Amino acid sequence: MEILSPSSNMKHIEVAIDGKANAVYGGLKKWNARNKAINFTTEEYNHLIKELHKNNIKFFLTLNILMLDEEIKEVIAFLKNNTLPDAFIITDIGLMTELHKEFPDVPLHFSTQFGAHNIDDVNFIKSLNGERAILSRELTLNEINNIKENTDIELECFIWGSQCLSFSGLCFFGTLINGGGGNRGKCIITCRDIYSINNEKGHYLYIPDMDCINLISKLDGIDCLKLEGRRRNPEEIKTILNNISSKKTSDKTTGYMLGTHIKENGLYEKINTRTKPFMKASLLENINDQDICIKYIDNKPIEFSKDYLDENVMYIYTEIKKPYNINKKNLAFDLTIKNNTITEILYMNYKGDGHTFFGNNQDLIDLNLNDFIKNIEQRDSNINIYKIKYQRENNNILKINKFVYNDMVNYILLDCLLKDKSTFIPSTEIRLKELYLETNDINVIERFINDKFLKIIYDIGTINNLKNIENLIKKFGNKIIYKLPIFNWKSENINEYLKLLENKEIMFTRFTQIYLCKNIKFKKRYVDYTIYVWNKKTLNYLIENDIEIFTASPELSYKTNKKIFESNSMQVIIGGKMPLVYTRNCFNHLFGCLNCKNNQCNKKNIKNVDKELDFEILCNDDYRYILNKEPMLNDYRKVNIDNNITFRYCSLGQNIEDIEKSIECFKKTNYYTELKKLDVWKESYECNLLEGKD
Repeated sequence: MEILSPSSNMKHIEVAIDGKANAVYGGLKKWNARNKAINFTTEEYNHLIKELHKNNIKFFLTLNILMLDEEIKEVIAFLKNNTLPDAFIITDIGLMTELHKEFPDVPLHFSTQFGAHNIDDVNFIKSLNGERAILSRELTLNEINNIKENTDIELECFIWGSQCLSFSGLCFFGTLINGGGGNRGKCIITCRDIYSINNEKGHYLYIPDMDCINLISKLDGIDCLKLEGRRRNPEEIKTILNNISSKKTSDKTTGYMLGTHIKENGLYEKINTRTKPFMKASLLENINDQDICIKYIDNKPIEFSKDYLDENVMYIYTEIKKPYNINKKNLAFDLTIKNNTITEILYMNYKGDGHTFFGNNQDLIDLNLNDFIKNIEQRDSNINIYKIKYQRENNNILKINKFVYNDMVNYILLDCLLKDKSTFIPSTEIRLKELYLETNDINVIERFINDKFLKIIYDIGTINNLKNIENLIKKFGNKIIYKLPIFNWKSENINEYLKLLENKEIMFTRFTQIYLCKNIKFKKRYVDYTIYVWNKKTLNYLIENDIEIFTASPELSYKTNKKIFESNSMQVIIGGKMPLVYTRNCFNHLFGCLNCKNNQCNKKNIKNVDKELDFEILCNDDYRYILNKEPMLNDYRKVNIDNNITFRYCSLGQNIEDIEKSIECFKKTNYYTELKKLDVWKESYECNLLEGKD
């Protein structure tokens, strides 16, 4: 059994050697899903492979992000001129095809970002020449062992480290609210913000770390056990490696391996225990509304509190913040302060890119943070500084090196420039010829089935709904497009249900489904945006598999998507509410649900306190998804559209009355202006139309 250790700097490499890891994984400065980790330079990369090989340790190179065509070319060129790793860790189908063609002797390991969660997924990976599947972190012990018993390629699974709220590879929490995207290694960790439910605050979407060290003996058939932690202190990784080699058990086991419910797996903390207290709140001269304080009992965080007279209340940090404006370029800062002097500034831009500025105690000037915010925002009206976080002392006057300050201001303004400075002048009119309406509500289908302006996409949602598809087919036949469920956790054989859809129009949501349906004839084949088409290599793969209509990634700009698809039929999301997060986490401990089936139609409201954004949680039988309360709406008057473009309206979470009013607006000349008159669209926002997260 291989132990795979994380690395983003040379100290991690030393720890892996000393800790007797069998293999190490890490990335370069770009092209991997830990963009904010330090990562390696080219020189370090070539050196570390030599050092590891001297110690009989393998190195796996992480290339586990979605890639554009020019990036694939860059990767191939780099690898041709540098040391080859012992394996590639990949996500992107297009990159996979090029790597296998250029370097056929280097094994392909399919990242957890690829989303392998059942037997079919692993068999599909094998068909792509993959030698190893890195299983989803959301799988239970029984599911992992069931996959192992029914497949013959190598399997790898995480046993320790960070655990995401979202199912691996399906988080849009960043890019669809105009932030950084996890699929590009630029997660803005929206799930770890403070939320409120019925005005009570907590880290309700935060998932505590996985620790399944105690379950190693039950994973005998697994080929590789993996530690997460490329952004962690090397000493922490060292401790875990030593515990594994000495067979020392952990105090507590947490993780989906124990089951999918909170009571079983321990993946819930009301307050994030990784947030460490700075000092007793009583030691501050005053506590204000910007201060975050938490009450601790027996060193455990219990609740947020401003009662600074209570000796158990600890000051955590101060946060100057205002609403996160999803129509602007939102910036955040994290300050490190020593003796009231700023020594370090971690800056994160609206695309999830980070940059660190280092200060010193020379040439100091006073810094008023509120004045700093006004100064930047007045220079560029598109900028919104929504958060500055720091730990203050009793003296509120902060100082900063004046040269660092000037460098930071100039960097920010340059960083926020539009890539494309051309002026977009909306045309006076735009009329849609046709609209695809996506729904998961049969009542909506019945209401609009005869509307000739619409083509209806029915989101089947879950395997359980697919099993009942026969009645739906009898009712609606060829009049609708059937969108397949995105999950099949139990690896159930669904061929008999898929065959019922023969000669129908079908929308795939996963690459594996295309593989399973290769011998079934459909009237027309679509792919949803969860089948990522970020480059022409992936597009060609889909064309070879008879896909006719492709949903453009809403994470990319219209310009970038057109460059990929050219004259091929491209469907774009014109507006509506799309899932930002697909999660296996159940929230019945927060909302008191009796069971998922009876609560599927009930929206559960949750507010992001840090960003002042409202979200809704909706349930399916075996997963949940989170929607933004306000719909996205793109103004396609701003771009030149052609006949190869079709438009989709996602109506998830909206009632029939609002859908009816919206469709009437979509039928009119200048749909955008008409929709903005409706209450449901007044606070809508634009998503990556002109400048995506590419």
